[in-house]
Amino acid sequence: FVVYRAAKYKFKSVELHEVEQYKHLSPKEIMKEMNVSRWKLPWIAKDFIRLMKERDEEIHLFEGMRDHLIELHKRGYTLAIITSNSKENCQNVLGKELCELFSHIDGGSSIFGKAKRIKRVLNILDVSKNQAIYVGDQTTDGEAAHKAGIDFAAVGWGYTSAEKLKTIQPKVVLTDLATMKKFF
Repeated sequence: FVVYRAAKYKFKSVELHEVEQYKHLSPKEIMKEMNVSRWKLPWIAKDFIRLMKERDEEIHLFEGMRDHLIELHKRGYTLAIITSNSKENCQNVLGKELCELFSHIDGGSSIFGKAKRIKRVLNILDVSKNQAIYVGDQTTDGEAAHKAGIDFAAVGWGYTSAEKLKTIQPKVVLTDLATMKKFF
């Protein structure tokens, strides 16, 4: 996204080969590094969601994730999604079959406002905090889980590096799908 929209929002331009270094930073650190003002976030998020919608056919689940989600559902896990992306984009990427596995999909959350959403979804699903774990790939996901009073499982192969995610003290760092399958 930043490669395509830097000029529009007047933040630091990033080349594709530089993206990897940003995986070692939190969203707040990235914003500082790229000179992104917090007040611009609603517009940037809206544009990001629009771009994702336009390119949703290019977005795919990680290899093996589809089957693992089906297995978790079969084993009785209550699955829910809380995302800063739109619910519609999430549903388009998952497809009808996978969407049916989820008891709730909550889209459009601010990356800095997920704790309230977590609490609300737990309430909607009537799930206690000690029965829940939030799985995410950003430091803000872990911070939200802690603030909501639930455990956090850090996915170290997504947006943020496993090393950076360890700094927010997750219950577990999932380094690949195999470690996720062992934990869940």
